[in-house]
Amino acid sequence: MRFFRRPKTVSVPDRYGLGGGDAIELVARPDVVRLFDGVRAGERTRMVVGYLNHPDPAVRLAAVQQGPEPGTATVAEVEELVDRLADLDAAVRAAAGAALWDLQADTDCERTVLVLRDEIRGHTMSFGAPSTESLRLGREPAEQALQTLLASAPDEEAHTRLRALIDEHVLLPDSVEADSTLRLEFIEKVQRRSGDGQVATYEAYRATDRAQALAYLKAHPVTEEFYYLEVETPAGTFGRDVNGIYDI
Repeated sequence: MRFFRRPKTVSVPDRYGLGGGDAIELVARPDVVRLFDGVRAGERTRMVVGYLNHPDPAVRLAAVQQGPEPGTATVAEVEELVDRLADLDAAVRAAAGAALWDLQADTDCERTVLVLRDEIRGHTMSFGAPSTESLRLGREPAEQALQTLLASAPDEEAHTRLRALIDEHVLLPDSVEADSTLRLEFIEKVQRRSGDGQVATYEAYRATDRAQALAYLKAHPVTEEFYYLEVETPAGTFGRDVNGIYDI
């Protein structure tokens, strides 16, 4: 009879360069009651990030509950905690929501909302230009993460304030009905050539607010590649291409 030993360690990606390598080595079956006991201050972020990505959901749950601490949580720890809002395990998701409220109650979790906004829109703005380098979740998990965050609000007032933040910052086209009767102010229709020689057509309009822009865009699907409908509003510019509605 052959016996197979359980691995003593597991590796998770070192996305922040915290361990001087491509992976963070972790104990495969750690003591989840005292997950970070004995961890040196200089090693704590690396271990928190690592255990938040551990393959065992019980370990991830312990990492959420014992890891990022108010006043000392690093950017990397908080970003990993945001990812846990979309965890496959329901207990981990709920714990992540509660932990983020503990960390960001004074701002109604605005930083988390902005991170998830970028995941939903499909890009971040880097030096004034769209970038996809830091995206990890994707649209649907990020939308679900927002719902987890809302459900984790400590009271009705906090829930209302968070809902207002989401309405202000996050583009959720499904929240607006299409209106084919809208007539917007026409700005221009131009063709632009990209650096690689591709010609794209931009048809631009102006609307009074985001709701009007979304209602118009939902009523006007785009079926051609490299054709863009864009609507300017005081809250920003919104557009539609063959992939759907986006904001800039």
